[in-house]
Amino acid sequence: MGEIDFLFIFLVVAAAFSSAVFHSFSGFAGGLVLAVMLAPLLGVKETVPVVATALIISNIARVWAFRKSVAVKEYLAVFVTSLPFIVLSAYVYVSLPIGVVALVLGLFLLVSIPLNRSLKKKEVKVGLRGLALAGIPYGIVSGSTFGAAVMLAPFLVGAGLAGEMMIGTVAMLGFSLNVTKTIVFGISPLLTNELMVTGVLIGLCTMPGAYVGRWLVRNTSVRVHSRFMEVFIACGGLLFLYEAYQNWV
Repeated sequence: MGEIDFLFIFLVVAAAFSSAVFHSFSGFAGGLVLAVMLAPLLGVKETVPVVATALIISNIARVWAFRKSVAVKEYLAVFVTSLPFIVLSAYVYVSLPIGVVALVLGLFLLVSIPLNRSLKKKEVKVGLRGLALAGIPYGIVSGSTFGAAVMLAPFLVGAGLAGEMMIGTVAMLGFSLNVTKTIVFGISPLLTNELMVTGVLIGLCTMPGAYVGRWLVRNTSVRVHSRFMEVFIACGGLLFLYEAYQNWV
């Protein structure tokens, strides 16, 4: 039993560290990658609340590092609008059967690949009102999945955010989003004390991975790491769809 526990801990730590590397490597895919890696270890439905807890710590580090670069008005425009939809989406997630959860996660992972490609090609010019409207679909999707920041990226760029200002604002949104989700999951029976502690420990394990990810970004072409992430996310999507199939047959 001790050997099994040790193996479990090792795999969880490896998943946390690797996801942090991938997060720095790709920019927006940290939650998606961590969810794919933890699902076989923790269970499909438990993965979302655990990852939400872990990402609180992960985003705290980024918020602190870029605290002077957060675009407060743009952040508030998105988060205030998205907040009720985040709560509603997370609340609905708690009551969903495992098969439906796996189906939703799998489909979103697969759709996120062409969505990301499509949004990168579009140049959108928006103000605070446009950001507020973008917060509605962002809240609906992000309450029960990960990676919804991909949807916001072109709107934030269109509002004039770039570089450190983009990173700091996205980190602040991620922190607020995952605090909200953790509170909703914590009120429900889904996020137990044990799972919350697991999420905190995973969050702590993500912190060193950021430096490895930074080294990889500096020494790898953008095309290589983009294609790698797409393949990884596609495999994760298929894994979740297979889990959904297993729960329905």
